Amino acid sequence: MNDGPLTDFELYYTKNGLVQVSNDVRRRILHELSDKNLSLTDLSKITGKAQSTLSVHLDKMVSEGLIAAHDDPDDSRRKVYSLVSVMLAHSKPPSDVAMTMALNSLTEIADDPVKTRDMLARFLFLGFDAMGLSVGPMASMLGSIHAMALGGILSGETVEDTVANARDYYRKMGFGDASVFSLKPLTIIIKDDVPFTEDSAKSLGFYASGFFCKVLEDATGKTYEMVSNEVFGSDYNYFRFVLEPVAKSPVL
Repeated sequence: MNDGPLTDFELYYTKNGLVQVSNDVRRRILHELSDKNLSLTDLSKITGKAQSTLSVHLDKMVSEGLIAAHDDPDDSRRKVYSLVSVMLAHSKPPSDVAMTMALNSLTEIADDPVKTRDMLARFLFLGFDAMGLSVGPMASMLGSIHAMALGGILSGETVEDTVANARDYYRKMGFGDASVFSLKPLTIIIKDDVPFTEDSAKSLGFYASGFFCKVLEDATGKTYEMVSNEVFGSDYNYFRFVLEPVAKSPVL
């Protein structure tokens, strides 16, 4: 039982359901495994923790569905650990500014159901920021699911055509004005008329990046990922991100 509010944690989606991780060692393990698979010896060297200590954490994390253990292809006497869960959100300091902005944004349009509907996603991202939860990873996943539901209908003959189709769809969706800053590297800017906090703007931007990545994957068969991003503007209402195709990691 917790003696008080959780103020430093990460939330992961696993095959067993949601798992909240607040232990520093376990979070470090998850972060290291996000880059590559590692053995117990590797993790001990990286973290500076004894193997006996790490084994307790690793066994617990395997049982919770956060990570998986495999036989090392080069040495069957040892195990290699891999990340099999997805981080959805992490804690952050609550924001009174975000709460005020969320309330003000809805108060101005609450008597108009259509405008309220169009504002709802922005209100939710501001609300999460206000409550102390950074949901960029979850937003990226939801953007990808959105694109997946389209079943490839935005695919064009070229990457340029596909990006143009995705940009036009995104504009009509009402999540902001998407424009292509450059094709090499593929750089997209999302502009919104609504003022944001920096973290809530990132969440909306991550939704856009997840959406565009999946649209491009369906069109090209390549996996895309966001390699850099930036929030800018006096009202934090611009989000620029760069997408690049990446090599798929081999599955053990």
